[in-house]
Amino acid sequence: MDWIGNLLRHHPELAVFLVLGLGYWIGSFRLGPITLGPVTGALFAGLLVGQLGIPVSDTARSLLFLLFLFGNGYAVGPQFFQSLRGDGPKALALTVIQCSVALGVTVLLSKLLRLDPGMAAGLLTGSLTQSSALGAAVEAIKELPLTEAERQLMSARVAIGDALTYMFGTLGAILFISQAGPRLLGIDPRQEAQRLEAELGVKTKPPGLMSAYTIFIARAFRLDRPELAGHTVSDLEKQAPKRVVINRIRRGDSIIDAAPDTALAQGDVLTLTGRRAWVMEIGPTLGHETDDPAVLDFPVIQARLVVTSAWAEGKTLQELSASPETRGVFVRRITRLGETIPVLPETRINRGDQFEVIGGEPEVKRAGQTLGRVESETLTTDMSAVGLAIALGALAGLPQLIVGPLHIGLGTSVGALLAGVIVGWLHSRHPGFGQVPPAALDLMRVAGLAAFVGMVGMQAGPHFVEALLEYGVAVVLGGAVCTLVPLLVGTLVGRYVLGLSPLLALGAAAGAQTSTPALAALQDRCGSPVAVLGYTVPYAIGQILLTVWGSVIVGILT
Repeated sequence: MDWIGNLLRHHPELAVFLVLGLGYWIGSFRLGPITLGPVTGALFAGLLVGQLGIPVSDTARSLLFLLFLFGNGYAVGPQFFQSLRGDGPKALALTVIQCSVALGVTVLLSKLLRLDPGMAAGLLTGSLTQSSALGAAVEAIKELPLTEAERQLMSARVAIGDALTYMFGTLGAILFISQAGPRLLGIDPRQEAQRLEAELGVKTKPPGLMSAYTIFIARAFRLDRPELAGHTVSDLEKQAPKRVVINRIRRGDSIIDAAPDTALAQGDVLTLTGRRAWVMEIGPTLGHETDDPAVLDFPVIQARLVVTSAWAEGKTLQELSASPETRGVFVRRITRLGETIPVLPETRINRGDQFEVIGGEPEVKRAGQTLGRVESETLTTDMSAVGLAIALGALAGLPQLIVGPLHIGLGTSVGALLAGVIVGWLHSRHPGFGQVPPAALDLMRVAGLAAFVGMVGMQAGPHFVEALLEYGVAVVLGGAVCTLVPLLVGTLVGRYVLGLSPLLALGAAAGAQTSTPALAALQDRCGSPVAVLGYTVPYAIGQILLTVWGSVIVGILT
């Protein structure tokens, strides 16, 4: 087997790809409610492969991490700035409090356990399951006035501390948010979800209904009522108690596209589109249904629209639906920061939201131009904006304020993160600037971070057993405290100080700790996705704060 070690030591780039592949494979396994994911999987794979003593390039590692930080900032940028307006200050306050408690508890425990800055940073990143903070800590350690051997040992201990505390960091958050939290607040999660759904206007459909049920349909009805002759298409659509759209009209042997000002005549065959229940409710009030393939044969597309328009920001879905610019377009799904949020009349729209819509091809294109853009319009990354932003952001992070022995500054990592936040926000306002397609963004965020963390694990591999024997039990128990105390504080602050409903307070606490598995467990316990409404904005803010904490804790304990 020596030939494998010799091969990888001579070609360390192959070891990185080996770790990346093994990391994705390890991360795919599920242990009860826990899935490690590709980033933590890459860390464990790196610790394993690192036993062979493979050299790691600091330049390559930093390159990957800066690319990840930019991508992460880019993804959360619109939501971060959204938190500064509307109801955002509540989410901002909760997240700042919870993240500050997390930092304070970790610093206190690190002093009590006499951990060095590297192990303390690992305690933070693993207990809060925030791998980007791991990278920030490693980058901060590189700037310390230590020998190269001391820096490598301290960097290795960041990865070791993360590996020791990550498992409970995930499981503890799941158990608290889905089990202990509801008991603490005195609620039955399913009953509370039903109450909140009724308050917000959510209509839950029976399980399995979608398997044989098409929500949006097109049906043809003959206009039999003489008193409706002479009315325009717009008149009829406005008089309807539910939102349906008249797309096409058969008049004699002619098929015409229906415009809002088209006048109707008795005997016209109208194509009604919309939600099945609404079409089947309104259609028979116009006349009898007829099977007319010619009038029903028109192009319909499904597309993903990304909201970048200032006009749409802050409006409710009901307000958007009433606009002529969105006529004929129906929303199937809304995602925000990768999480599905309920499609409700009163759901307010943020820049960066993604709509899955269905409608006629011209109508969808018109709505895309109004709301922002149709996602498939371009697959090109604006590398000029990406490269310059990372370079300028990292440079902006270099200046330091020297106070006695302390060197205080953002660092290149935080500078790149903030550059991504700004570019992502600017792109949401000016779609022609800073375009990064979702696939490219995913490569930056997931593969970039997984490769970086895998390389950190490779560097830590030779020191793992020694550190495990020295710190193992104490760090694991300390990690449990660092996981649970911030969640407890965030939940209580959200419910009793900020006045959030119980489920939204729990969702916000999960978001502030960037624990998507905890949110998923809560939604499963509730049988409803409604808790996500409290999750997304704290998640965006928490991503930034917890990443910054990775370098802050190194500075505090140095």
